[in-house]
Amino acid sequence: MVKKNYPTGNYVWQQDGAPSHMAAKNQKFCKDNMAHFWPKNFWPPSSPDLNPLDFFWWGAIESKTNRTPHLNLDSLKATIIKEWDNYPEKHIINA
Repeated sequence: MVKKNYPTGNYVWQQDGAPSHMAAKNQKFCKDNMAHFWPKNFWPPSSPDLNPLDFFWWGAIESKTNRTPHLNLDSLKATIIKEWDNYPEKHIINA
């Protein structure tokens, strides 16, 4: 997926302590395919400034998605996608 979406290699791939990020298969892929890979033992244990989406974006989007009730998961997903697509990029960049 990374190579398909970013064929020029112009990206920064940041991981945290999520089990899927720490899985041996994922660690091996990153080591084999990323020039500046840092293994999991180099990652800070908990640093809110490393992931602004967790500490800024989700709160901003949640306030928008909770304005109306959702009767099912598909409705909630559609609203999240709509808000993501319409959210000003400058706010994410400056987060």
